[in-house]
Amino acid sequence: MDKQNSFNNKKILITGSNGFVGRNLVEKLSEYNCEIYGLGVETINKNQGINYYKCDITDASKLKEIVLDIKPNYIFNLAAIVTAARDYSLTEKMIDLHLKTLYDFYEILKGKEFLDLFINFGSTEEYGDYSGEAFKEDFFEKSNSPYAATKTAAVHLAYMFGHNEQFPIITVRPGVLFGKYQDDNKFVQYVISELKKDNTLEMTAGEQTRDFIYVLTFIDLLLDLIESNNYNYGEIYNIASGKSLSLKEFVLILKEILNSTSEIKFGTLKYRENEIMQFNVSIDKLENILNKEIDISLKEDIKKYLNIF
Repeated sequence: MDKQNSFNNKKILITGSNGFVGRNLVEKLSEYNCEIYGLGVETINKNQGINYYKCDITDASKLKEIVLDIKPNYIFNLAAIVTAARDYSLTEKMIDLHLKTLYDFYEILKGKEFLDLFINFGSTEEYGDYSGEAFKEDFFEKSNSPYAATKTAAVHLAYMFGHNEQFPIITVRPGVLFGKYQDDNKFVQYVISELKKDNTLEMTAGEQTRDFIYVLTFIDLLLDLIESNNYNYGEIYNIASGKSLSLKEFVLILKEILNSTSEIKFGTLKYRENEIMQFNVSIDKLENILNKEIDISLKEDIKKYLNIF
């Protein structure tokens, strides 16, 4: 079965459809014969060819009204406050958005036969510092930010619903994403913009590693996972490249591909407090489910992206 058939004549609801991953997901799913619905807090819909609802999903009654009107077969829950800042004042809002809304979705959807699968989005940042050991889905999470901690709480809620109640839900944890529609203040976007202008870049020493994955590659793997129908309710699935490199290496690759003359001053900035220095992600579970080795060329994906940047 290919993805055309998996989503054929299906109704797909995407929360956070105006966001970075949401917009890329809308464009990919638009290739299939399905109805796409978006939810967002913005008045303006940034996507073409979808049915858009302006809705703050922390409003449980409004959310219920919309969901029961649409009766979606698949829900991609991308609505989130995304920041690695150690700002504890964000915690209450994040609990409402990341945790309480997941419970609200469960209350709205439990027992509803129209739902095929609810896709909850976590983050590989949840794992914390494991001193270079590759993050596996069954690791205890050492969350060091309100974002990571509240995402982890939602992941455990999803696990409970899936395992105890056979509620059709899975959680995916992406690697470090980059690509079209990402905010300009994000690391990769900022670096590319500065390198294209040949500006001087001030950075940390860049020794910290990350598992970077192009958003379109991530989406392809996510849809492969769903299409496989080989997942278990409540389970967590890492979706990353399985390869890590230092920020210094990554920036130098960008500089080379862009043929930039920027001077890069490594070591000018200090590392963040509680910086994760070794960030490696295991994708063994995903490879076993898909029955294939995932071999991603980061350089080729960077080139694809820079062609449309």
